[in-house]
Amino acid sequence: MLKVAVGVIKNTAGEILISKRSQKVHQGGLWEFPGGKFEANETCYQALSRELKEELGIDVISARPLIKIPYHYKDKSVLLDVLEVNSFSGNAVGLEGQPVKWVSQDALENYNFPAANIVIIDSIKLSNYYPIVDACLGDEKAMLKQLEKLIDNGYTQIQLRAKNLARDSFLILAKKAITLSKSKGVRLFVNTSLTTAVFLKADGVHLDAYHVKEINNKTINSNNIDVAMSCHTAADITLANQLNVKFIVLSPVCKTLSHVGSAVLGWDAFKAITNEAAMPVYALGGLDPSMLTLSQRNGAQGIAGIRGF
Repeated sequence: MLKVAVGVIKNTAGEILISKRSQKVHQGGLWEFPGGKFEANETCYQALSRELKEELGIDVISARPLIKIPYHYKDKSVLLDVLEVNSFSGNAVGLEGQPVKWVSQDALENYNFPAANIVIIDSIKLSNYYPIVDACLGDEKAMLKQLEKLIDNGYTQIQLRAKNLARDSFLILAKKAITLSKSKGVRLFVNTSLTTAVFLKADGVHLDAYHVKEINNKTINSNNIDVAMSCHTAADITLANQLNVKFIVLSPVCKTLSHVGSAVLGWDAFKAITNEAAMPVYALGGLDPSMLTLSQRNGAQGIAGIRGF
């Protein structure tokens, strides 16, 4: 598998740098996030720093891990090790004659990228936080109040989970929550079956192990809804890769009040399992927003949680 260091380079305006691949190379003529192949014994930071200096004439000052993406084309397999470059010096120019362009995050979808790069775009657009409004917080009124609080605090991607409610009560709650979220521009992932989420016209559905059994790639693609998935093991990650879900939540990382006595992954196991995921991963279990940097150092997109938010 070819290992490639990739940079999501952001300027002070929040724009992202993309460059166009030569027609002579694999996936030629498409736009990409700059980077290149590792040399012997290089870390990702070293490889990316060297490549960006050679290709663009910029010096990386600071960068953080964003995501690792294993991807299999028909003729080649690659592992993209992606860093977000948030500080650099110099003016980016195409030193190898390649066109380069600064574009807004929303404009990325207007450009044609190699298939392996699409997950990078998804990761850029996802929030670093995924709070969960859960039935353990109280009745339906309390849950809606918590949802309002999260929205007021600026969270833009939230999960609604109420497994203890009867179907009719859940549908009433979910409809209210979806209406509120859409009015505020917030993406709400409803923890239920894909069928129910489509019926509710939700922006997204979050599937647990039980509801994952009823879906496949065909049903996901035909319903035009963002799908997230709960994972606990390496086998779950393999299934998530096959289903090509938008993102996953991996738990439990640390001890939690809701699962006292349960075995936890710990950060080493979390990082090892996350390295096998072909999509962004949120860390869940005994965490709060202050642990974002720690989670990202271990390969996470960000933090998910209930009480921590």
